[in-house]
This record gives sequence, C-alpha cells and structure tokens, in this order.
Amino acid sequence: MNHQDADLDLVPMIDCIFLLLLFFMLCGRITVDQRTEQITVPPTKTAAKFKDPQGWGREIVNVFGSTQHGEPPRNSIRVGTKEFKSQGVNDYTGYKGLRNILDQIYDKAEKYDDPKKTGMRLPKVIIEIRADGDTEYRVVQEIQQVLTDTLDLETMQPKKGLDPKTARAFVNIDFTTRKPEDK
Repeated sequence: MNHQDADLDLVPMIDCIFLLLLFFMLCGRITVDQRTEQITVPPTKTAAKFKDPQGWGREIVNVFGSTQHGEPPRNSIRVGTKEFKSQGVNDYTGYKGLRNILDQIYDKAEKYDDPKKTGMRLPKVIIEIRADGDTEYRVVQEIQQVLTDTLDLETMQPKKGLDPKTARAFVNIDFTTRKPEDK
C-alpha cells in the first residue's frame, strides 16, 4: 500500500477550536454577570461597638450621596443638627461647612503631640464617617482630605506650602455604612 497523500489539513480543526473557545468565552461572561446580581452578603455576626479611649470625644459625619442619580445636590453632609448641601459639580459648600464645624471641634478639643514628631497638635477626637450606599467613594475621599486639612476648599486642590504645625488635622477616623433609606 502506497499512501501518497499522508499530509493532514489542520486548518478546519483549528477553526473549530477557536469557534468553541469564542463561544465559551462569550457565554461564560454572561453567566458571571448574572451571578453577581444574585450574591447577597450575609449579616455580620462579628461587628463590635466602638470603644473610645478615656477622655476622647467622638463626632459623627453623615454623608448622604445622590451622585448616582445625576441630580443636585451632589452630596449632603450632616454633623449633629447642621446640614450642608452642595448644588452641582463645582459647588464645595458642603466641604466648606464641614471644615468650619471641624475648626470649632478642633478649638474645643484637648490636644496631644503627633507621635510621628511632625510638629502637629492632634485633637483627642475620633471622627466617624457614616456614608450610605449611594455615596461615591470619591466623596468619602474628599471628606478625608477635608478632615486632614490638606485641601484648598476654593479649588479642591492640595494646599501649597502646607506647614504641619499650623494644620488642624483629624487623623483618628472610623468608617461605617448604612442603607440609602436609613437616615
């Protein structure tokens, strides 16, 4: 027996493999998207109540976001009974109001020297930021920058020539979250 045509043509087999690979990649992506909507986080059983050190104060900054819906206010910040709302993208009224309240808290608080020897005097106050599920993380980051007194609140740019000895920074920060409908 003489086989003159012993070469195999692999092109159709490679085409089939790539088509199968493409099919499974596309179908697999669809099922992953469907699965993420069905995942629910179980309720926590390990949550602990915050315990403040002796002689320390605690202030709660509530942040209510509406940035996901595209209508003003961009965010709403409440400290105690005072509420500040920002209207639109370039309105930083909420952050300015927050900074004014923080300055009052800073003035009243007992202070200690920064353990990192930066020359800062830090207040014995823990700031708890409570943000709802609609608040963008960007807003929480901006509030952290307002707390550390590193932003120029007119331009929302970092302060130039910041002297740590004159900064009125809050560095003890806790975070909690709540459902958007919880006030």
